[in-house]
Amino acid sequence: MLSKTAQFKTPFAIDLKINGTNALVKTLLFLMAKNFNWRPGMNRHLKSDQGWINFTAGICTENKSVDTAIQFKDGKATVLSEMPDDCDTALVFKSDKAVRKLLGATPTEQIFMIMKSEMKTQGNLNYLHLFFFFMSLLLIKKQKKMMAKEKSDAKIDAEKVAEDGQGKMSDEMIAKMAQRLKGEQVDLGVKHLTDPYLPGYSLNDFPRIKGFLDIHFEVKPEICPERPKLVTDWCKENGFETNAKGEAWIPELRQGHIFNHLLKSKKPIIRKNDLIAGTTTTKEIGVVVYPDSAGMMIWSELLTVPHRPLNAYDVSEETRNILHHEVFPYWSKRNFREWVRDHHSAPMSQAIDERFAVYFLWKTVAISHTIPDFPKILKQGTRGIISEVNKQLELSDLNEDQIATLEGMALCLDGLMAYSKNLSKQAASDAQAEADPKRRSELERLAQICDHIAEHPARTLDEAVNAIWISWVGLHMENTNAGLSLGRLDQWLQPYFEADMSKLKTKVEREAYIKYAIELISCLYMRATDHLPLTPDFANWYFGGSSSDQAITLGGITPEGEDAVNDMTYIFLKVTELLTIRDPNINARFKEGRNTDTYLKRLCEVNLITAGTPSIHSDDAVMESLEQYDYELSDIRDWAATGCVEPTLCGKHIGHTNFQMMNMVGALEMALNNGYHPTMQWHLGPKSGQLGAHNFPTFDSFFDAFTQQFGFLIDQSIEYNDMLGNAHQAIRPTPLLSSLIDGTIQSGKDVTHGGAKYNSSGAACIGLADVTDSMMAIKTLVYDKKLANLKRFKMAIDTDFKSDPELLSMITNKVPLFGSGNEESVAMANRITKFTHDYYGQHTNYRGGKYTAGFWSMSNHVIFGTLSGALPSGKRAGKSLTPGLTPKAEASDNMLDNLRDVARLDPKNMSNNIAFNVKVVPSAEDSRDQTVDIMKSYTQSYFKLGGMQMQLNVVSADTLKDAMAHPENYRNLLVRISGYNAYFVTLNRDMQMELIERSSFGL
Repeated sequence: MLSKTAQFKTPFAIDLKINGTNALVKTLLFLMAKNFNWRPGMNRHLKSDQGWINFTAGICTENKSVDTAIQFKDGKATVLSEMPDDCDTALVFKSDKAVRKLLGATPTEQIFMIMKSEMKTQGNLNYLHLFFFFMSLLLIKKQKKMMAKEKSDAKIDAEKVAEDGQGKMSDEMIAKMAQRLKGEQVDLGVKHLTDPYLPGYSLNDFPRIKGFLDIHFEVKPEICPERPKLVTDWCKENGFETNAKGEAWIPELRQGHIFNHLLKSKKPIIRKNDLIAGTTTTKEIGVVVYPDSAGMMIWSELLTVPHRPLNAYDVSEETRNILHHEVFPYWSKRNFREWVRDHHSAPMSQAIDERFAVYFLWKTVAISHTIPDFPKILKQGTRGIISEVNKQLELSDLNEDQIATLEGMALCLDGLMAYSKNLSKQAASDAQAEADPKRRSELERLAQICDHIAEHPARTLDEAVNAIWISWVGLHMENTNAGLSLGRLDQWLQPYFEADMSKLKTKVEREAYIKYAIELISCLYMRATDHLPLTPDFANWYFGGSSSDQAITLGGITPEGEDAVNDMTYIFLKVTELLTIRDPNINARFKEGRNTDTYLKRLCEVNLITAGTPSIHSDDAVMESLEQYDYELSDIRDWAATGCVEPTLCGKHIGHTNFQMMNMVGALEMALNNGYHPTMQWHLGPKSGQLGAHNFPTFDSFFDAFTQQFGFLIDQSIEYNDMLGNAHQAIRPTPLLSSLIDGTIQSGKDVTHGGAKYNSSGAACIGLADVTDSMMAIKTLVYDKKLANLKRFKMAIDTDFKSDPELLSMITNKVPLFGSGNEESVAMANRITKFTHDYYGQHTNYRGGKYTAGFWSMSNHVIFGTLSGALPSGKRAGKSLTPGLTPKAEASDNMLDNLRDVARLDPKNMSNNIAFNVKVVPSAEDSRDQTVDIMKSYTQSYFKLGGMQMQLNVVSADTLKDAMAHPENYRNLLVRISGYNAYFVTLNRDMQMELIERSSFGL
């Protein structure tokens, strides 16, 4: 490396011919090098527990006006006069101006510089994060001041939005909490609840749960080093690519050993006053680190993450040292992104992903969007599943990989069993030290429960809930806590509830037990909040406010086609109402003709009380969308939502239903620019034609240009997804999850190799309404009415319509939008969704399954809108896209137009589901009963028209504005973003304003 370049010794050696920015950068790098070379407190950061951390970080502009690098080698930092070709990592700036901007930018501004292509990255991203960490060591005081100012400025801005804010919890919120409806016992599956709505219970009846809620809202999350240290220590001792003997590891067996060690060594903790044993981390609210996936993105923020304005985490000095000196250096080349970069020579598909403007692939983080077979662990216990694995191992025709995979499963199950036994011992020890007789009894009971499960089948509701939670902790120790979902817990826990109730003789005993069941499920919900995904600061703009998105699905029908609503369905709904928390993400199925009006009415009441949950799905439409695949009918009937809203066949399906977030508007912008993407400033797509009078003689020819660009982006993303899938096979197969998915034991294949009964990959396509409206604008004004041409459109959108306000007026007044009740706009949306479904569907993933398409977003519609210019639809530059497939606010002031248009979309083209957001404001004159009846009627009518999914935000813009100004009064103000819930006060300003500006319909 050094033979190609001269070393830069001192700031005085600068060639006076080089420009000032280059000289400035080199001077600053020299000062950095001097600090690391001469200050022992700084120099120690150059060393890991396995030796010096050696890498070279380059800095240059595209025209090489700035061209330099800093090399860290064997404990010394040296500035290089030029950036070497084989630099480990680099920042490439658009211009000298961009370089100077970075030097004075806030952390948020630095993020947007990458997003807006003022600078881009090259090479190993982990070393780039390390370089930024080194910068923080020198600049932390300045960075903290900048972040504090950023937070203060945001508060001032919020107060301006809501200058008339009342400064207290709104009357609207108070009214929601004060009223409860009564219900009738009409559901056939409800056998023990006299009033299924359980209106007599309030949060005041459960002081234990109130205490947990206070912890949830008041305790700052903290990064936990337990998992990464235990995993890394084992790998250092036993090898990763090869074992201690130098023999190549079979990854499934290696992961089995890692997991066995991890669970046996994991600290067994019984949370104070809890009814459920075990914790995800050693912290009250822990942030889990997965250095083999995306965990090292936090390396650059180890000093700043406690101070960032949004969703900050604490990190102790001990944890920071463990991660920096012991963990991250080991994994710097052993994670999914870098495996692909090394094995596929940094493909274009990866470079597109790392620009964040047109698609983002979740497999850089996890494969965890699925639902394990919890009934299996409840019915067989780990001992029973190990017996099943051992029986398979007795077969004589197994190959080496199959044997290793099965042995890896057995090791994982043994580790899970050991963790449960350790929890039993801890509970018994805690009981001996407990002075309070009631709590001592609870701990003794937990000791008995954990000694029995997870080894043996569950017998009671207590045992079943603890078995599920302990398994859940194990699954999150193996695979990233992002979208792994809990499935149909009401169905799976009902038999245990009924068995417990059958033993009770008196009404008093039964009523006490029902109250206990509510408290137990509340504890399960609160246990699910004991961990958060580790997200870098840029995620506050891409996935703002999102937790782990652990979906629970209620109601619907059974695999046999019968009404599935039962006692536990209503208990889960009661807990959802009482807690009003963002995670678990509650989804409800409704089957017309099977489920009752009483059930649907209760779903609407809970949605009204919580303001944003549950999301409600039509069984008819979702199941129709799945019938095109080779799935058994009984399995289709057993679907549940994963992550946000995506359908998965419980315990049998690796659907990785969020393999990507695709920005459809990016393809449209490329079609408008002959394959060039304006924000990325990159001609990456095919040349589909310049906009002009003769290039696109018909609308179909322009539509074909869009599909060329969209198809190109789909192809690139699928290429990268398959490469990342191979990376998962090599780096982190999942033998524990595999043991809880049907088909894997029989085939001896891990789920990352296609061992599941069903395999697919699901895309989330963002911007459907924006693309549809843009197509309608072009078709109407250019081809149908001939009031404009494409060149005029191009000039107008390039200037954000400032050069042509007349065209913007025509778009506003003459173009029928999706959601307006116009037949042609619905046909256009169906045309786009059909192309999307068909194009994805022609591809087969690396596990042998099909690609599916859905039309929903997380909060990406906001950032993708920020990164896009003006559109033919009339969207202004930088404004948010529409959430999910929700029509834009200007489409109609009549909610029925929105409902009818969305309902007329063909569900077969949306087999990865949709997110249709509707913001409603109940009338102050209507009673609670009247309001809920109106909500029920709208929902039922939408489903009868063919609608697939709907989620309501029942909150006024005034309340949201007041929450911006006075967040301390609205800690649990829940909002449905698009597919998931978030606390409004944790969102960035752009997301908050998007929610405020959504169409609002009266009831």
